[in-house]
Amino acid sequence: MRHPSVLDWVLLFFLVITWGASFVAIKVAVIDVSPAWLAAIRLIIATVLMAVFARLANVRPPRGASEWAVAAVFGVVGTALPFALINWASLYVPSGIAGLMMATNPMLVLLLAIVFLPDEQPTLTRVSGLLVGFTGVALVVLGRPGAFGHGGADPGPDFSLLAFAALAAAALGYAINSVAGRRATSMPHATRGYGALLTAAPAATILALFAEPFPTQISLQSAGATLYLAILPTWIATLVLYRLIAQTSAGFVAQSNYLVPATAILLGAVMLGETLDILQYAGFATILLGIAIAENVIALKGKRRG
Repeated sequence: MRHPSVLDWVLLFFLVITWGASFVAIKVAVIDVSPAWLAAIRLIIATVLMAVFARLANVRPPRGASEWAVAAVFGVVGTALPFALINWASLYVPSGIAGLMMATNPMLVLLLAIVFLPDEQPTLTRVSGLLVGFTGVALVVLGRPGAFGHGGADPGPDFSLLAFAALAAAALGYAINSVAGRRATSMPHATRGYGALLTAAPAATILALFAEPFPTQISLQSAGATLYLAILPTWIATLVLYRLIAQTSAGFVAQSNYLVPATAILLGAVMLGETLDILQYAGFATILLGIAIAENVIALKGKRRG
């Protein structure tokens, strides 16, 4: 892999801003579009656009049962379900919190890698980093409105806790996606993205058909937010993501994991006037500290091998 160029860094920050803004867009879209249908509509539009691009750019779809099985993991577990879960949770928590909880993704990837990737064995430092990171998650949850008698608009402790559980499950889906991607080395990167959308769109549509009525009245604001979600963070970001992975490395792209949550918090504050509890800011810092501790082990191993 070549050294990242200026264009690579520009594209990486495009992903950071686009994905960070998606949490604000979700918060706006769910005003009129129900969570499951928002995921379905977003994925249907993105899949149609991707199919047109794939035809023009000669990107092939998955082939054979094994590639379609991997694509189904990417699409159903790693895309459709996280989208629906984040949408639902956004009804009950600020957009910044939804983005902040995605900071747990690198920790969950490390945890899954320890179990499913034999080359990545647990070490005391890595386990310590995971424990520190999950302590940060606990601080984020404890800082929610209603905990310790906090004031403010409380959607109800049951729903707020379920929302955090849904966000954690969404982050787990993304982590499974990442680990599956490490094992699916024979499939071209562009085919992975195409296959993920081809399987995610029907899965999300089936879920929406059984879960919720189709939205009939959508404001221009919610419609615009839905289109944004379909075009930028889903379709174009997928193309940019797999281009960066192919041209640089997965490690280079993984830097977005630290910047997207911070971007989501900042945009939520600026665009929606959201405020977070001091415990939640402390939790975010603790999560990043835990990730830094855990991933430093990987860096040290790389230096020793060299």
